[in-house]
Amino acid sequence: MAVSRVYRGGRTQIPAQIRRALGIEEGDELVWEIQDETLRVRVRRNPFKRLAGRYSDPKLIYDEVEEKADELIG
Repeated sequence: MAVSRVYRGGRTQIPAQIRRALGIEEGDELVWEIQDETLRVRVRRNPFKRLAGRYSDPKLIYDEVEEKADELIG
């Protein structure tokens, strides 16, 4: 179990052990949901980071990359 404190303006920090376990990195988004008085937080990966360097084929068409980005952003 990990604990963090809420500061002024609703700011908090994600404990390092949680960030490491879930692979949370700068630029990732957190999606907050309430279900039956329980808070669920999901990680939405930074799509630009996932695409960076992945498509180095000079024949690749921009539309294909854009389509893949849209797919990852969901």
